[in-house]
This record gives sequence, structure tokens and C-alpha cells, in this order.
Amino acid sequence: MKALKIARQSLHAVFSSKARSFLTILGIVIGIGAVIALMALGNGAKKDLTGKISILGTSNITVVPGADVKEGPGAMHAGPGQRLAGNRGASTLTQSDLESLMEKVGSSQIKGVSGNIAGTSIFTTTDGEQRFQVTGTSDDYSEIMNLGVAEGGWYTQQEVSNGAKVLVLGHDLAQDIFGEANPIGQKLAVEGADYSVIGVLDTMDENGVTNPNTGGFIPYTAARETFQTDNFTSIVVQVQDDAGVEGAKEEVTAVLLANHGAQNVDLADFTVRSSQDLLATISSITDIMTAFLAGIAAISLLVGGIGIMNIMLVSVTERTREIGLRKAVGAKTSDVLAQFLIEALLLTFTGAIIGILFGRLLSLGAGHMLGFSTIVTGGSILLAVCVAAFIGIVFGIYPAAKAARLDPIEALRYE
Repeated sequence: MKALKIARQSLHAVFSSKARSFLTILGIVIGIGAVIALMALGNGAKKDLTGKISILGTSNITVVPGADVKEGPGAMHAGPGQRLAGNRGASTLTQSDLESLMEKVGSSQIKGVSGNIAGTSIFTTTDGEQRFQVTGTSDDYSEIMNLGVAEGGWYTQQEVSNGAKVLVLGHDLAQDIFGEANPIGQKLAVEGADYSVIGVLDTMDENGVTNPNTGGFIPYTAARETFQTDNFTSIVVQVQDDAGVEGAKEEVTAVLLANHGAQNVDLADFTVRSSQDLLATISSITDIMTAFLAGIAAISLLVGGIGIMNIMLVSVTERTREIGLRKAVGAKTSDVLAQFLIEALLLTFTGAIIGILFGRLLSLGAGHMLGFSTIVTGGSILLAVCVAAFIGIVFGIYPAAKAARLDPIEALRYE
């Protein structure tokens, strides 16, 4: 009963001055709201990026020319995130590499392999001439990358072997060039060479690396002649299942090391990465950024806590006679301490609740503007509650202790 009575007195004291109480908790509201919103945006961005990367296929492995940049004395250096290619900067992935990996299809964890040559070409669209991505690939590429064909078909292994000048268009690119007309059978010039359109892809989700909707695809054998290159920009390997990715990476690495005459990975002139590696890297980066931004937002919580302590100290001064009267009629020091501490906690928890709602609305608005969903997790709400409790105790205990230590006789004399 005594604890309930103290709580009621604290509640009455807080709500007896609504304007002051609101201004007191405003810093907490803004701080909690900012933390919740930024964490929600970070979690949403992480989910969005993860979803886009997952479209590449979580069981796919990509081989690109050039070794990872090594740090340390005597190491070769390149810019951030870059790889060091061969001495002349040319691709080191050859037809022999592709064939060696294709020999493993069916006899190991490797399910499919595609050698890719990236290039660009200018096409005439409804908005005038524009340059688009055109990629030379193997016949397995559509299955490896889960590309659906809406009209016509994908090129066959025979067409790849013969270097046929056939072209599959992304959905958006086909619309930009042909509008409502049927593109199948039409001729398009790719870097001066005539190609026949044999297929149009379904509308695909962007994968965060390439956008198949705005590109074109041709056999890599034809791409060699058209783009005047012999080696591959990348080789994509499809693994039977997610569980076999690490084993397949080791196998691919071993095959290519033997082909390139390298003793170990440190001497390799290529890099083998899985979609899972990319997902792990993105997850790590987004987690760090979310924590960093939330830390910056938390500074306003410190300011809010100082504001609460300041107002509570003013309240102690204003209520000195009240405190003296209560102690004179028998209130214990612990009772006064508890009342002022509860008042501080009420202010901070009220601010936290409003801040959580404010943060959710703020994250929804920001997510709508940025074009991705936001995620408010239970962990972020729990963090907000814990921070509110910490602030209420830390910044409320000094004013409460000051009030509890007042001498009742001196307090009653206070004017």
C-alpha cells in the first residue's frame, strides 16, 4: 500500500505540470525515435540488399580475374575493393578454365558452368540512342541465374558451339526498342554485327549487381568476335545445393590453380567468391553502419537525460517546503528518495513509449521515400526500454538523493 501511495503521488506530481513534463521528455522522445528509426532503416536496407543478392543464387560461385589485394610489406596495392589483375591488366580466365570446370559437371557438387564476357552496345530506343549492357554467356546461364523467358527461347549449346549471332533481350530493353511490336526474328546490330532476336526475358528482380531487364545476352563464342576478346570477364559455377558451396569453392580453386600453374591461393591471378561470401560481407557492413548511426542518435539521449536531471533539480527547489512538511509528519528519507526516483522513471518511460511510436512513424516515412521496407525489431524496442530505465535511474538519482537529504526544519523555513 505504501509503495502504491508513493507511486500515485509521483504520478500526480508529473501530470500536475503537463507542459513542463512534455518539454522535459522531448529530448528522450527525439533520441529514442531517432535510434528506433535508424535501426529500422538499417535492418530494412540489410534485408533489401540480402534479397537482391540472393537472386544471384545462394548456391552460385563466381570466378573473376585478378587476385585479392594483399596488405603488408612488399604487397602490391590497388584502390579500395579492387583486385590486381595480371601484369597487363588483362583477363586471366581462359577457354581451358571453362572446359576444365565443365568436365566436373555431374561428377561433383558442380551442377552447371557459364563463361561470361561483358560488353556494351548502342541501341536505338524510343528515347534515342543509348548504350546498354550485352553479356556473352554459355547456354546454361539462364538456368544458373534463374532467368525466365517470356517470348521465344534461350540459345542452345549447338548455337553456342557454332558462334551463332542470336540475341536474347531483357524485358525492359525489348520494350524500349520495339514498343508493342513483336521483337522475335527482328535484327539488331551489336557493335556493328547483325544479331537475330530469338527471345525476351520475363520481368526479373534486380539482383544488386546487374539488372537483366535492361540488358541483352548472346553466346560467348559470338561475343568473342563482336567484342574482340578471347578471355572471360567471369565464370559462374552453379552448385548442387547450399551445403556443397564450400566444397565446390575448394574444388574450383584447385582446378584453376592447376590450370594457371600457381602453387597456392596467394599466388593466384583469379578470385573465387560465393554469393554467401557477398551476403556475409554486406551483412557485416550494414550491421556496422546501423550501430554507428544508432550511436550518433543516442547522443541526443544523453542530452535528454541531462534535461531530466535539470528539471528534477528545479522541482526539488520548488517543492522544498512540501518535502520538509512530509518529513516533519513522518515521511522517511527512503520515501522521498523513492518518490523523486519514480518521477524520473515515469518521465523517461513516457518519453520512451512516445519515442518508439515516433521512431516507427519516422522509419515508415523514410522507408517510403527511399523505396524499401523498414524493420522495427523487438531487440531495438528492448534497447529503447533499457536505455530509458538507465537514463531515469542515472539522471534521477542525484535530484532524488538531494531531496531526501533535506533537513525538515530548514526545508520548512525555505521561502
